Amino acid sequence: MNGDQEVPRLWITYPWTQREEVDFSYLVSQLKEAGIQATYDAVEIRPELPLADWVERKTASIEIDGWAYILTSMSVTRRQCADELVRALERVLSQKGMDFPLIGLLHGVAMQSLPPALKVRPCYYLTDSGWKQRVAAALKKRARGESTREETRFLWAVHPCYRGDPEVTAIEVGPRMESIPYWRFAVPKSARMIRWGQGPRGGGEILPIKFSVVRGSGRMGNYDVNWFGAANAVSVTESAYAIFAGRLPEFLCFGPAKGPQGPPDKMEMFRTNSHNGGTENTERHQGSKPATPICA
Repeated sequence: MNGDQEVPRLWITYPWTQREEVDFSYLVSQLKEAGIQATYDAVEIRPELPLADWVERKTASIEIDGWAYILTSMSVTRRQCADELVRALERVLSQKGMDFPLIGLLHGVAMQSLPPALKVRPCYYLTDSGWKQRVAAALKKRARGESTREETRFLWAVHPCYRGDPEVTAIEVGPRMESIPYWRFAVPKSARMIRWGQGPRGGGEILPIKFSVVRGSGRMGNYDVNWFGAANAVSVTESAYAIFAGRLPEFLCFGPAKGPQGPPDKMEMFRTNSHNGGTENTERHQGSKPATPICA
Protein backbone atom coordinates (compact mmCIF):
# COMPACT_ATOMS: atom_id res chain seq x y z
CA MET A 1 0.00 0.00 0.00
CA ASN A 2 1.58 3.30 -1.08
CA GLY A 3 0.39 6.33 0.88
CA ASP A 4 -3.08 7.06 2.18
CA GLN A 5 -4.71 7.23 -1.25
CA GLU A 6 -4.92 3.48 -1.82
CA VAL A 7 -7.53 1.35 -0.10
CA PRO A 8 -5.97 -0.78 2.68
CA ARG A 9 -6.47 -4.52 2.30
CA LEU A 10 -7.33 -6.71 5.27
CA TRP A 11 -7.69 -10.48 5.48
CA ILE A 12 -10.14 -11.72 8.14
CA THR A 13 -9.96 -15.31 9.39
CA TYR A 14 -12.38 -17.16 11.66
CA PRO A 15 -10.53 -20.25 12.96
CA TRP A 16 -12.75 -22.86 14.59
CA THR A 17 -12.82 -26.42 15.89
CA GLN A 18 -16.57 -26.32 16.59
CA ARG A 19 -18.32 -23.68 14.53
CA GLU A 20 -20.56 -21.26 16.40
CA GLU A 21 -23.86 -20.03 15.00
CA VAL A 22 -22.46 -16.76 13.69
CA ASP A 23 -21.59 -15.93 10.09
CA PHE A 24 -18.84 -13.32 10.40
CA SER A 25 -18.75 -12.61 6.66
CA TYR A 26 -20.89 -9.53 7.36
CA LEU A 27 -17.71 -7.83 8.62
CA VAL A 28 -16.54 -7.41 5.02
CA SER A 29 -19.35 -4.98 4.18
CA GLN A 30 -18.92 -3.12 7.49
CA LEU A 31 -15.22 -2.60 6.82
CA LYS A 32 -15.97 -1.43 3.28
CA GLU A 33 -17.95 1.44 4.81
CA ALA A 34 -14.79 2.37 6.75
CA GLY A 35 -12.70 2.39 3.57
CA ILE A 36 -11.11 -1.05 3.95
CA GLN A 37 -11.06 -3.76 1.29
CA ALA A 38 -11.56 -6.96 3.28
CA THR A 39 -11.72 -10.65 2.44
CA TYR A 40 -13.01 -13.34 4.76
CA ASP A 41 -12.31 -17.02 5.39
CA ALA A 42 -13.72 -19.41 7.97
CA VAL A 43 -11.31 -22.29 8.44
CA GLU A 44 -11.75 -25.49 10.39
CA ILE A 45 -8.72 -26.52 12.41
CA ARG A 46 -7.94 -30.15 11.59
CA PRO A 47 -4.94 -32.34 12.50
CA GLU A 48 -4.18 -33.00 8.83
CA LEU A 49 -4.07 -29.27 8.01
CA PRO A 50 -2.30 -27.22 10.72
CA LEU A 51 -3.61 -23.67 10.86
CA ALA A 52 -0.09 -22.21 10.83
CA ASP A 53 0.75 -23.95 7.55
CA TRP A 54 -2.50 -22.85 5.92
CA VAL A 55 -2.17 -19.24 7.07
CA GLU A 56 1.46 -19.03 5.98
CA ARG A 57 0.61 -20.21 2.47
CA LYS A 58 -2.40 -17.88 2.31
CA THR A 59 -0.53 -14.75 3.39
CA ALA A 60 2.23 -15.54 0.90
CA SER A 61 -0.23 -15.82 -1.99
CA ILE A 62 -2.44 -12.74 -1.43
CA GLU A 63 -1.69 -9.02 -1.28
CA ILE A 64 -2.73 -7.76 2.16
CA ASP A 65 -1.78 -4.93 4.50
CA GLY A 66 -2.91 -6.71 7.68
CA TRP A 67 -4.46 -9.85 9.13
CA ALA A 68 -7.42 -9.91 11.53
CA TYR A 69 -8.48 -13.07 13.34
CA ILE A 70 -11.80 -13.55 15.11
CA LEU A 71 -11.64 -14.68 18.73
CA THR A 72 -14.69 -16.20 20.39
CA SER A 73 -15.19 -17.75 23.82
CA MET A 74 -15.13 -21.20 22.25
CA SER A 75 -11.95 -20.62 20.27
CA VAL A 76 -9.91 -19.31 23.21
CA THR A 77 -11.09 -22.00 25.64
CA ARG A 78 -10.30 -24.86 23.26
CA ARG A 79 -6.60 -25.50 23.71
CA GLN A 80 -6.11 -26.83 20.20
CA CYS A 81 -7.58 -23.72 18.59
CA ALA A 82 -5.69 -21.25 20.80
CA ASP A 83 -2.34 -23.03 20.36
CA GLU A 84 -2.77 -23.28 16.58
CA LEU A 85 -3.59 -19.58 16.36
CA VAL A 86 -0.53 -18.57 18.38
CA ARG A 87 1.69 -20.65 16.08
CA ALA A 88 0.05 -19.02 13.06
CA LEU A 89 0.78 -15.54 14.45
CA GLU A 90 4.44 -16.46 14.90
CA ARG A 91 4.65 -17.67 11.30
CA VAL A 92 3.10 -14.48 9.91
CA LEU A 93 5.39 -12.23 11.96
CA SER A 94 8.39 -14.22 10.75
CA GLN A 95 7.16 -13.89 7.16
CA LYS A 96 5.93 -10.27 7.16
CA GLY A 97 7.95 -8.58 9.89
CA MET A 98 7.32 -7.74 13.55
CA ASP A 99 5.32 -4.58 12.79
CA PHE A 100 2.89 -6.25 10.38
CA PRO A 101 -0.65 -5.48 11.67
CA LEU A 102 -2.11 -8.51 13.45
CA ILE A 103 -5.49 -7.67 14.96
CA GLY A 104 -7.81 -9.69 17.19
CA LEU A 105 -11.56 -9.13 16.78
CA LEU A 106 -13.33 -10.13 20.00
CA HIS A 107 -16.82 -11.67 19.91
CA GLY A 108 -18.30 -12.73 23.23
CA VAL A 109 -14.93 -13.09 24.96
CA ALA A 110 -13.18 -10.85 27.50
CA MET A 111 -9.65 -9.60 26.97
CA GLN A 112 -8.52 -11.16 30.25
CA SER A 113 -9.47 -14.62 28.95
CA LEU A 114 -6.97 -14.47 26.09
CA PRO A 115 -3.66 -16.37 26.14
CA PRO A 116 -0.73 -14.00 26.89
CA ALA A 117 0.58 -14.30 23.32
CA LEU A 118 -2.70 -12.84 22.00
CA LYS A 119 -2.95 -10.02 24.54
CA VAL A 120 0.22 -8.34 23.28
CA ARG A 121 -1.36 -7.66 19.86
CA PRO A 122 -4.10 -5.02 19.36
CA CYS A 123 -7.58 -6.42 20.04
CA TYR A 124 -10.92 -4.72 19.44
CA TYR A 125 -14.37 -5.65 20.70
CA LEU A 126 -16.85 -5.93 17.84
CA THR A 127 -19.33 -4.20 20.19
CA ASP A 128 -17.07 -1.12 20.28
CA SER A 129 -18.57 1.38 17.84
CA GLY A 130 -15.12 2.58 16.78
CA TRP A 131 -13.46 -0.76 16.03
CA LYS A 132 -13.55 -0.35 12.23
CA GLN A 133 -11.89 3.06 12.38
CA ARG A 134 -9.22 1.73 14.73
CA VAL A 135 -8.44 -1.09 12.32
CA ALA A 136 -8.22 1.39 9.44
CA ALA A 137 -5.88 3.62 11.46
CA ALA A 138 -3.57 0.67 12.22
CA LEU A 139 -3.36 -0.26 8.53
CA LYS A 140 -2.61 3.33 7.50
CA LYS A 141 0.09 3.62 10.16
CA ARG A 142 1.75 0.56 8.69
CA ALA A 143 1.62 2.14 5.23
CA ARG A 144 3.35 5.27 6.53
CA GLY A 145 6.05 3.22 8.24
CA GLU A 146 4.79 4.09 11.74
CA SER A 147 4.38 1.75 14.69
CA THR A 148 1.01 -0.03 14.86
CA ARG A 149 1.17 -0.35 18.64
CA GLU A 150 -2.16 0.41 20.32
CA GLU A 151 -2.08 3.96 21.71
CA THR A 152 -5.25 4.19 23.79
CA ARG A 153 -5.64 2.79 27.26
CA PHE A 154 -9.42 2.56 27.32
CA LEU A 155 -12.21 1.23 25.10
CA TRP A 156 -14.79 3.86 24.11
CA ALA A 157 -18.21 3.35 22.53
CA VAL A 158 -21.10 5.65 21.60
CA HIS A 159 -24.66 4.33 21.99
CA PRO A 160 -27.27 6.49 20.20
CA CYS A 161 -30.84 5.80 21.27
CA TYR A 162 -29.49 4.26 24.47
CA ARG A 163 -31.73 1.52 25.88
CA GLY A 164 -34.34 2.35 23.22
CA ASP A 165 -34.74 6.02 24.11
CA PRO A 166 -34.27 8.17 20.96
CA GLU A 167 -33.75 11.31 23.08
CA VAL A 168 -30.55 10.18 24.80
CA THR A 169 -27.03 9.04 23.90
CA ALA A 170 -24.65 7.08 26.10
CA ILE A 171 -20.87 7.24 26.12
CA GLU A 172 -19.39 3.98 27.41
CA VAL A 173 -15.78 3.57 28.49
CA GLY A 174 -13.87 0.78 30.18
CA PRO A 175 -10.37 -0.64 30.55
CA ARG A 176 -8.86 -3.02 28.04
CA MET A 177 -7.40 -5.38 30.62
CA GLU A 178 -7.04 -4.12 34.19
CA SER A 179 -9.74 -3.46 36.76
CA ILE A 180 -10.11 0.15 37.96
CA PRO A 181 -11.58 0.39 41.48
CA TYR A 182 -11.85 4.22 41.60
CA TRP A 183 -12.69 6.02 38.36
CA ARG A 184 -13.58 9.54 37.28
CA PHE A 185 -15.28 11.33 34.39
CA ALA A 186 -14.64 14.97 33.52
CA VAL A 187 -17.04 16.88 31.23
CA PRO A 188 -17.59 20.53 30.27
CA LYS A 189 -19.92 22.32 32.68
CA SER A 190 -22.25 23.04 29.76
CA ALA A 191 -22.83 19.32 29.13
CA ARG A 192 -26.46 18.18 29.40
CA MET A 193 -25.79 14.99 31.30
CA ILE A 194 -28.78 13.25 32.85
CA ARG A 195 -27.27 10.10 34.38
CA TRP A 196 -23.98 8.34 34.95
CA GLY A 197 -22.79 5.17 36.60
CA GLN A 198 -21.49 1.67 36.03
CA GLY A 199 -23.06 -1.25 34.19
CA PRO A 200 -22.38 -4.30 32.01
CA ARG A 201 -20.13 -3.77 28.99
CA GLY A 202 -21.77 -3.46 25.58
CA GLY A 203 -24.54 -0.93 26.26
CA GLY A 204 -25.90 -2.47 29.45
CA GLU A 205 -28.23 -0.80 31.94
CA ILE A 206 -26.64 1.41 34.58
CA LEU A 207 -26.79 -0.11 38.06
CA PRO A 208 -28.90 1.90 40.53
CA ILE A 209 -26.31 2.00 43.35
CA LYS A 210 -23.02 3.92 43.37
CA PHE A 211 -20.40 3.65 46.12
CA SER A 212 -18.19 6.47 47.43
CA VAL A 213 -19.56 9.09 45.04
CA VAL A 214 -17.23 12.09 44.74
CA ARG A 215 -17.50 15.32 42.72
CA GLY A 216 -15.43 18.38 41.99
CA SER A 217 -14.74 21.08 39.44
CA GLY A 218 -11.75 22.57 37.69
CA ARG A 219 -10.38 24.16 34.56
CA MET A 220 -9.07 22.48 31.40
CA GLY A 221 -7.73 24.81 28.73
CA ASN A 222 -10.58 27.19 27.87
CA TYR A 223 -13.22 25.00 29.51
CA ASP A 224 -14.74 24.91 32.97
CA VAL A 225 -15.30 21.25 33.77
CA ASN A 226 -17.03 19.12 36.34
CA TRP A 227 -15.51 15.83 37.43
CA PHE A 228 -17.24 12.98 39.22
CA GLY A 229 -16.89 9.29 39.87
CA ALA A 230 -17.44 6.36 42.17
CA ALA A 231 -15.92 3.19 43.58
CA ASN A 232 -17.98 0.67 41.60
CA ALA A 233 -15.06 -1.05 39.88
CA VAL A 234 -14.95 -1.11 36.08
CA SER A 235 -13.26 -4.02 34.30
CA VAL A 236 -13.32 -6.04 31.06
CA THR A 237 -16.97 -6.89 31.80
CA GLU A 238 -18.18 -3.70 33.53
CA SER A 239 -18.01 -0.21 32.00
CA ALA A 240 -18.59 3.37 33.12
CA TYR A 241 -21.43 5.25 31.39
CA ALA A 242 -22.34 8.91 30.95
CA ILE A 243 -25.82 9.58 29.52
CA PHE A 244 -26.61 12.81 27.67
CA ALA A 245 -29.77 14.47 26.36
CA GLY A 246 -29.51 16.21 23.01
CA ARG A 247 -26.13 17.24 21.63
CA LEU A 248 -23.07 15.49 23.05
CA PRO A 249 -20.38 17.61 24.70
CA GLU A 250 -17.27 18.29 22.64
CA PHE A 251 -15.24 15.91 24.80
CA LEU A 252 -15.17 13.68 27.86
CA CYS A 253 -12.21 12.65 29.98
CA PHE A 254 -11.92 9.38 31.85
CA GLY A 255 -9.31 7.93 34.15
CA PRO A 256 -8.52 6.44 37.56
CA ALA A 257 -8.18 8.09 40.95
CA LYS A 258 -5.67 7.03 43.58
CA GLY A 259 -8.27 6.56 46.28
CA PRO A 260 -12.03 6.46 46.93
CA GLN A 261 -12.21 10.21 47.65
CA GLY A 262 -9.40 11.42 45.42
CA PRO A 263 -9.53 13.63 42.30
CA PRO A 264 -8.75 12.30 38.82
CA ASP A 265 -5.18 11.32 38.06
CA LYS A 266 -3.94 10.83 34.48
CA MET A 267 -6.95 10.81 32.12
CA GLU A 268 -7.72 10.03 28.51
CA MET A 269 -9.79 12.44 26.41
CA PHE A 270 -12.48 11.27 23.98
CA ARG A 271 -13.50 13.88 21.39
CA THR A 272 -17.08 13.19 20.35
CA ASN A 273 -16.84 15.28 17.19
CA SER A 274 -14.03 13.10 15.82
CA HIS A 275 -15.21 10.64 13.15
CA ASN A 276 -13.05 7.85 14.50
CA GLY A 277 -13.69 8.49 18.16
CA GLY A 278 -10.34 10.20 18.59
CA THR A 279 -8.61 9.92 21.94
CA GLU A 280 -5.63 11.59 23.49
CA ASN A 281 -3.86 11.31 26.81
CA THR A 282 -4.21 14.22 29.20
CA GLU A 283 -2.35 14.98 32.41
CA ARG A 284 -3.96 16.57 35.44
CA HIS A 285 -3.04 20.07 36.51
CA GLN A 286 -0.98 20.43 39.67
CA GLY A 287 -3.32 22.68 41.64
CA SER A 288 -3.26 23.81 45.25
CA LYS A 289 -6.62 22.26 46.10
CA PRO A 290 -7.45 18.53 45.83
CA ALA A 291 -10.70 19.35 44.02
CA THR A 292 -9.01 21.41 41.30
CA PRO A 293 -6.76 18.92 39.46
CA ILE A 294 -8.31 17.60 36.28
CA CYS A 295 -6.49 17.11 33.04
CA ALA A 296 -4.38 19.39 30.93
